Amino acid sequence: MMRTPSPELLPLFRSRGQGRLLARVYLEPDRPAPLAQLARELRLDGGGITREANRLERAGLVRSERVGRSRVLHPNEDSPYYPELSGLLLKAFGPATVIGPALARVDGIEHAYLFGSWAARYQGEPGPPPADIDLLLIGTPEWGAVARVARELTSLLGREVNPTILSPDQWRDDEDGFVRQVTREPRIELELGRQ
Repeated sequence: MMRTPSPELLPLFRSRGQGRLLARVYLEPDRPAPLAQLARELRLDGGGITREANRLERAGLVRSERVGRSRVLHPNEDSPYYPELSGLLLKAFGPATVIGPALARVDGIEHAYLFGSWAARYQGEPGPPPADIDLLLIGTPEWGAVARVARELTSLLGREVNPTILSPDQWRDDEDGFVRQVTREPRIELELGRQ
């Protein structure tokens, strides 16, 4: 049974499990999976995930299809709730909620930002699901430590995490083309979770 408390960042869902299921279906539409695989991936009870999928489909938030003997969920893009729900799920369950705390283990990072397509989606710009996650780190972290965390995050999020490190002086160089581009486009500062 999926009796977990409501998610802390978006407590309007019945349970953390329901929020995670919706987030997985909505935020990764390019990776549809059978319910049994979703239950394993999300570490949720198989019967509970089936009941939750039924509720979500009756509410019109997801649609399902049969692939062989398996049932696969997809976001219902025809739902009147789709645009806003997709945005809420992105903000509450997307990469920003995972990457910042993971980077807190790396010394030398003064600021961290998501940029590129994920940042654009966080800020409501329409577009296809991002293929990878662009990460900008300001400071003097050790590259090996950053690379280890990026590999862990890539595995966890199912999307490649591409870190770029700039020193504080490089970040202040408004003549640099990359810096100008990043400062003009959407970016999201990540909470590093440090005291």
